[in-house]
Amino acid sequence: MQFVRNSSGLVKRISLLDAVMLNVANMGAGLAVFTGVSPYVRPGSVLWIASLITFLATLPLSLLYTYLLIKTHRTGGDYVWLSRYLNGKIGSIMGIAIAFNMPPYFALSAFFSVAAINSVLETVGISDHISELCYLANNIFVNPYENLTITQEWLIYGLAAVIFSAIVAVNVLKPKWGFRLVSALGILSALGIFLAIASILIAHDFHAQVINVMEKEGVTPSPYTGPSFNLGATLFMIPYFASFAYIWLYAGPAVSGEMKNYRSVKYNVILGSVLTLLMITLPFYVMDLKAGYSFNMSLYPSGTYNFWTAALSVSNPILQVIIGASLIAWEFFVMAFGVVVFARYVFAFSFDRLFPELFSRLNKEGSPIYAHMLDLVVTMIFLLFPIVSPEGVQALYSYTPLAIAYLFLIGITGVRVGIRNGSITISILGILSAILMIFMGYQAFINPYFGVVSDGKPFLPGIAYIVSLIGLGAVIYIISRTMNYRRGINIDLNFKEIPPE
Repeated sequence: MQFVRNSSGLVKRISLLDAVMLNVANMGAGLAVFTGVSPYVRPGSVLWIASLITFLATLPLSLLYTYLLIKTHRTGGDYVWLSRYLNGKIGSIMGIAIAFNMPPYFALSAFFSVAAINSVLETVGISDHISELCYLANNIFVNPYENLTITQEWLIYGLAAVIFSAIVAVNVLKPKWGFRLVSALGILSALGIFLAIASILIAHDFHAQVINVMEKEGVTPSPYTGPSFNLGATLFMIPYFASFAYIWLYAGPAVSGEMKNYRSVKYNVILGSVLTLLMITLPFYVMDLKAGYSFNMSLYPSGTYNFWTAALSVSNPILQVIIGASLIAWEFFVMAFGVVVFARYVFAFSFDRLFPELFSRLNKEGSPIYAHMLDLVVTMIFLLFPIVSPEGVQALYSYTPLAIAYLFLIGITGVRVGIRNGSITISILGILSAILMIFMGYQAFINPYFGVVSDGKPFLPGIAYIVSLIGLGAVIYIISRTMNYRRGINIDLNFKEIPPE
C-alpha cells in the first residue's frame, strides 16, 4: 500500500471546546500578558491598540487556515496542505522542520514555567506578609532567569521533567483525557484572566498597593515623561504580538482528523483567535485605564511588573489563590497542547511513510504511543540546554523565524489553491498572509527578540539551529524516499492524494 494502512485508526473524539482550547494554548495569551510583550515596550506604544492591530493584520492568515481546514481536515493539518497543494518535497522538509521546532519551545516552556510559580509566591508572599511563600520563592522555586546554582538548575529540570512526563503519560493511557486536560487547563487559565481584570478594576488603592509590592521586590519606578501615544512606537510592537501569539494557528488543524463534527472544523481557528484577542487586548486596556499610561511605562521595562503581578498585588487572598493558580496553569496549558499536537505531526509523517511505520501505531486506547515517546525523549534532551549552554538556550528562541518561513509557504499555498479553484478571495488571503510573513521575516533579521541577531550581528547558534532543522527535514526525506523506493514504494505518489481518515 502507498500509505501505511487504509485508515488512520484515530478516533473522532475532539469537541469544539477541545479544539478551541488547543488553539488558545497554541497562542498563549496568558503568557503574552505576563512577560511576553510588556518588558519590550517603547515610549508611546499603546499595547492594547497594538494587539488589536496585530489581530487585524493576522486575520487573513486565520481565515486562510479556516478555509484550508474546511477543505482538507486530516491529522497533520498544514503539513498535509503544503505537501498536497504546494509541493510534496517542500511540504515534507518544512513539515518535519516545523514539527521538530516544537519540542525546543515546549522544553523552554517547561523549564521557565517556574518563573510563574516564583512570581506568584513572591508577589503573594510580599503583599500578604507570608514569609514562608517568600522563602519558597527565594530558595526553592527560584526565578530561572537569574543566576542559578547547579542544584537549583537540576531542581527546575526535575520539576519540569516530572510535569511533562505526567502529561505524556495521560495522553498515552487515555487520549480522551489528554484532550480534556487541555480543556480543563484552558478554562482555568481563561477564568484567571477575567478574574484578574475584575480585580484590577475594583481595586481601591491600586497604585499604593502595587508600589508597595514592587519596591519590596527591588523595583523602583522610573519617572516617565514621554508621549502617551505614538503611532510608530505602537506599530513597532506588532511583530512582538504576532510572534508571541497571533500567528500560531496550527494546533486545531493538526488534530482535525479527530474532530467530532463540522462545527469543530469550521469554527475552531477563528474562535481561538477571537478569544486570544480578548485575553490580550482587555488586560492591557484595563491596565492603562486603571493604572494610567505613565505609571505602567515607569514599571513595564523592569520585567517584574505586568498584568498578573498587578492583579495579584491588589487582590484579596481568595482571588490571589485563583489568579495565581491560573497563571501557573497557563504554563501547563501550553505543555499539554504541545504533547497532543507534536504526536499528530509525527503520526502524519509516519502515515505517509516519511517516518518509520512504528510512529503511526496505536495502543489499545487509540493513542500514538511511540510518537509520544519520541516527543518525551526529544523534549528531555532540549530541556538540558538551559543547564548546559546559555547560548544554546538563546538559539532555541530562534523557533519563530522558521515558523515565519513556514507560514509564508502557507500563504503561497493559499494563492495557488485560490487560482486552481477560481477563488479571488482565497488568493487575496494568501497574498496578504505572505506579505505579512515577509514583513515578519525582515523583523526577524533586524530584531534580537527573534534570536537570529545579537548586538547588530548575526547570532550564529540561532542561525545554525534553523538551518539544522531544515537540514534534518531534507535528510529524512531523502533517506525515506530512497529506502521506500527499494521496497517498490514511491512516497512522492502519496502527495498526489489526501490521506485516508
